[in-house]
Amino acid sequence: MKRDNENLINLTRKMVMKRNVKLLGTMAMLSMALASCTTDELKEVYQGEKISFTTRMTRAVATTTNNLKAFRVYADADGYPDWFIDGDTARRDGNSNIFSILSKTGGSYFWPSDVKKIKFWAYGPIDPDNSENSINIKPNMTVGTQSFEHFSPSSDDDKDKKHMIDGGKSHKDFIVAYAEAERGGTNTDGTTVELHFNHALSQIVVKAKCPDVEKNVKIRGAWLMNVKSTGLLVFQDGYVNNMKWTTTADLGNYGVTLGSVKEVTPRTDYSFLIGSNDEENNTSLMLVPQKDDAVDMWNPDSNPDGAYILLLCRVEAVHKGATHTGGSTDDVLVEGNKHIHQLFPVRDKYNAKEYGYTCVAIEPDWEPGKKYVYNLEFCGPKSGAGVYPPENVGSTPGLPANGEDLEIVTKRPDDKNVGDPVLDNPIKFKVDVIDWDNGNVPDIPMP
Repeated sequence: MKRDNENLINLTRKMVMKRNVKLLGTMAMLSMALASCTTDELKEVYQGEKISFTTRMTRAVATTTNNLKAFRVYADADGYPDWFIDGDTARRDGNSNIFSILSKTGGSYFWPSDVKKIKFWAYGPIDPDNSENSINIKPNMTVGTQSFEHFSPSSDDDKDKKHMIDGGKSHKDFIVAYAEAERGGTNTDGTTVELHFNHALSQIVVKAKCPDVEKNVKIRGAWLMNVKSTGLLVFQDGYVNNMKWTTTADLGNYGVTLGSVKEVTPRTDYSFLIGSNDEENNTSLMLVPQKDDAVDMWNPDSNPDGAYILLLCRVEAVHKGATHTGGSTDDVLVEGNKHIHQLFPVRDKYNAKEYGYTCVAIEPDWEPGKKYVYNLEFCGPKSGAGVYPPENVGSTPGLPANGEDLEIVTKRPDDKNVGDPVLDNPIKFKVDVIDWDNGNVPDIPMP
């Protein structure tokens, strides 16, 4: 038995001395074969330690450290001509923040005894039990270049047009991590590698308010139109969190059709149109980071394909008094001791079912991992209700259709063009103050 053990130990020593030895899932076999060996002999054979991961998350939106189930990992070990780990899945160990990784053959990965440093790339989220909860993306990973090709949140290729109805509910968060780890270094606890995940997309929220208590603003939907929908993500030094995004010319539309009327007045706080504080029903958008020049803002004359926010809304004016001198019961709604005018859409009669499209141009300048909130103010001291959108915008696939409680007015008044304010300019005053003239006052002698 002693001679057999010596032969086995010599054999395993030769294996360890070979360059770039991978000890993958061999511990069970070695433990059984060396059951009668001394502790020192066992340590001499087992010089690699099982690799596992801990995670941290920045700017948690949908994916957090607590709800991340799994992610995919690539690793480049010093001296290896190809991947040491090639896109295998790291899964959470129970309820801890430790993730273990298995090879495609089912064994664990161990730190090679002759390797000091390993570079790790990871992405997610991955749900091993339900692929619908996993990010759908195409990795293009080599030791020399790491990228993700032609990523696009569900957009115009979505047959059900969910991206135009429920916004970001159908969007997946996309998280990535990069780490260089040395065995026993600051980024490892033994061989537990710390991965700091960053959100790779931009989160977009749209809110609205109207500070004028004499206006009612009611909204049935909000959409971001003509934003860049597809991009290439490359891991590259010199960029924030090693993420370099390049967008293509593809444009997409994203937003929310509200199931009920959203009244944003009279309020001092902004109301959510796209987005929510409720993560279970959050419609905030997860879109490709992008930076557009000013020329890429929508302009009806110079850039008709530019980006803008589209709203389906109506605006009403509320006046005191149940009677309306000079008017009729057709063009106002009387409620108690007040009457209400329909300002937009512009019509001869009051019709509570009527809504029209209005818009405001935007200049997307979105970085990965950041949340952008567009706060729209209606009918404020320096604001109106938007401008008339492009021709035939109402025929965009995914926008709502007329229904029992909705009649969409697309015809503009004869004196209005695309890009004109939907409301007439508010009353303003140009004021001059007359300089003081000297008045004639007789001298008054002192008594």
